Amino acid sequence: MNLYWYGQNSIGVDSGGHSLVVDPLDLEKELKSAKAAEVVLLSRPQKTKIPVKANSFVINNPGEYDIKGFFVLGFGDFAENIAYIIEAEGVKICYLTGLNKELSDVQLEALSEVDILAIDVGETSETNEVAAKIVNQVEPRMVVPIGYNAAGKPTTFLKEMGASEAETQNKLNIKKKDLPQEETKILLLNVTK
Repeated sequence: MNLYWYGQNSIGVDSGGHSLVVDPLDLEKELKSAKAAEVVLLSRPQKTKIPVKANSFVINNPGEYDIKGFFVLGFGDFAENIAYIIEAEGVKICYLTGLNKELSDVQLEALSEVDILAIDVGETSETNEVAAKIVNQVEPRMVVPIGYNAAGKPTTFLKEMGASEAETQNKLNIKKKDLPQEETKILLLNVTK
């Protein structure tokens, strides 16, 4: 399975020859493209107009979905956004954006046993602080920060996590057996164009 960061809060997952993208940067172009992701998840459906004709299966509501080898759980009540858990090849990826406070017990229970957390760290110290607290609540095996200025590094978030540096890759190629076992690893992804 491969995980990509497309910039801002957009990520992509490839698994078993199928593709999924969350919050594409240009939704209309993504959905009409001949190379469109087969599955598109939208975390802010109330602020997103979906083109009528789409080459992709669009998920924009909470619920359970099993499509193209991806098992997707969408949860409401995460600020105004939908949080997603995407499971492929036995690896659970949680996608969280737009949060301004720590998770409630109910939210935390919904996100239990997450392997990789793709979390919006934003640009403000407050957002970074909240993101770090959420990481500590969820305790994933890996964290992939998103939502920061791709020209730099999320140094404030790294500091909040007690890390001075983090490994950077173009994509994350991961199998369940390769996930860290003892502690949470922070991985920075370069923007994939």
